[in-house]
Amino acid sequence: MKTSWDKYVSQELKKPKVRKAYEDETTVLKIGLELANQRRRKGMTQAEVAKKIGTSAPQLSRTERRPENVNMRTLMRYAEAVGMDIDIRLVARASKGSRGQRLAAQSKA
Repeated sequence: MKTSWDKYVSQELKKPKVRKAYEDETTVLKIGLELANQRRRKGMTQAEVAKKIGTSAPQLSRTERRPENVNMRTLMRYAEAVGMDIDIRLVARASKGSRGQRLAAQSKA
């Protein structure tokens, strides 16, 4: 049975801007969750990983919970410490027409 909160969230996620923000936030949070899960699989504590990468256990906890505020080097050191690699891809988006194409089309009209 859906609660009123579930219904509200379902309704809000139908809005494109809300859906995009939700998906973006979920993607970011997955980074911290994956690092924490790998750390646990390796049988390491936050304090052990923190010492290995030269930071504090509280900072490492923040990295796992809110990874969007962490710099890339810290993520790379953390990933290495728990036996992971970071694989980032930058992919061009399919566009509906660049600004230049739109301007050219407007000037022909």
